[in-house]
Amino acid sequence: MALSKDVYAAFEDVVGAENICNDPVIMYSYYSTEFAAIILPKNTAEVQAIVRLCNKFKLRFRPVCTGWTGMFQPGTIYLDLRRMNRIIEINEKNMYAVVEPYVISAQLQAELMKRGLHFNVKGAGTNCSAMLRGHGHLDQTTSGDDRNHLAIEWVTPEGEIVRSGSLGSSDEWFCGDGPGPSLRSILTSAVPPGVTPGVFTKAAVKVYHWPGPSRFPIQGVSPDYSLSEIPPNFMARYYSFTSVEKMWQAELKIGESEIAFELMGFNVAMVAANITRSNEEEEATFKRLSKEVQGPGFFIIIAGNSAADFEYKKRVLKQIISEADGKSLKSVEDPRIEGILLCQCIRISASIRETFRPGGMFKSIPVMGQRDLTIKWAIGAGKAKEPLIEKGLIVDDGGAFFGWGVEQGHLGKTEIFCKFDPQNAVAAEAVNNWHKEQSARAFNERYFALTMGADAQVGPSLSNYHIWWSKIQKSLDPNGVSPEAGALV
Repeated sequence: MALSKDVYAAFEDVVGAENICNDPVIMYSYYSTEFAAIILPKNTAEVQAIVRLCNKFKLRFRPVCTGWTGMFQPGTIYLDLRRMNRIIEINEKNMYAVVEPYVISAQLQAELMKRGLHFNVKGAGTNCSAMLRGHGHLDQTTSGDDRNHLAIEWVTPEGEIVRSGSLGSSDEWFCGDGPGPSLRSILTSAVPPGVTPGVFTKAAVKVYHWPGPSRFPIQGVSPDYSLSEIPPNFMARYYSFTSVEKMWQAELKIGESEIAFELMGFNVAMVAANITRSNEEEEATFKRLSKEVQGPGFFIIIAGNSAADFEYKKRVLKQIISEADGKSLKSVEDPRIEGILLCQCIRISASIRETFRPGGMFKSIPVMGQRDLTIKWAIGAGKAKEPLIEKGLIVDDGGAFFGWGVEQGHLGKTEIFCKFDPQNAVAAEAVNNWHKEQSARAFNERYFALTMGADAQVGPSLSNYHIWWSKIQKSLDPNGVSPEAGALV
């Protein structure tokens, strides 16, 4: 849908001629749909003005940060937020950082590490917005972002500016709640639909103590990065176990002792992905590592605040692993491999090589809940992958799943991937069917799969959440100009 000259001029008056475009060639380079226009605001005031114009002219808009965008309806105003790329503040005393949407996690993590701080980089990767809601490798000690997002500046679908929590009452960013009723669940909820209409223009993110160096001693060139040395008081290991039960009991004890900087239930296919440079090398490494492990396992990083603290944590870990009959994967004890995994999991994000490189696409089912129960669901989902592996429709990872504890194991997340070639229609259909069947199984067995929308089927099990959310959506967006998404990453 083309904009009239008058409507186009109204948007142009807000951002300037250089920051709006309706050239079909340029617009198609963003996404294969017919946008009404691409607009690049530089600050909250311009976002507000654009949203108000969208309401005036009844135009749907969608804000996008760094690229995980989903689908677009034709005629949408595409808000490209790349000009909003500032780290507003790093508050070392109160341990939070305030960022705009286009600050990526790599950028923020680098600045935090210089100050003896860090934050939880999400699994989507460090090239994604630092404002991204979700989970990452450091959930064991930092939790997920329904905890870590503090105060937020939000332009509502009608163009009002809302400053949540302490920002609205004291102009400070340290808290996402109060005084009075809290908007946290609407703004940062991880349950379906897990999105917020409007645009997040600034957000405060909780940061944590970093016991490591101000920068990693990285050597090599992409994709062959490694560390010239392991930082003092750091150790990375992978342990396998003879049964899921023994693995789970070890995870529980590690959480109770609070010794892990990271505890991630990698499978060996994920280890192979992260320490190799190509699909061919990954396949050979996976086959070799599969023969070295005795069953399911996890990856752990120990980080000491001092030499004495480091030695204590290692002794506790050694005892826990021994009691569970765990076995260390010797390949990970190699300092070069250990350094790669330290960097991948803390500074980069181990997820990218695990997902897109093998086939070009992946589909996953993440399930939240009590970790030992969600593991039982994942074993069945893994078995359901095996026929697809045998037919060559998906990448062979042994039918494995993975998962991790959140907040020292008080909550858990289990997830399972299918990696495939999206150009293979038979493979894509098979993966979609697997996805639907296993998501439905999670629901029927009373697990909570994050792939399930808040619809009429699932909603009654979530206090009719879908009805409440629909009412909230209509109240926030009476003109229907904003899709059910905030500033996507």
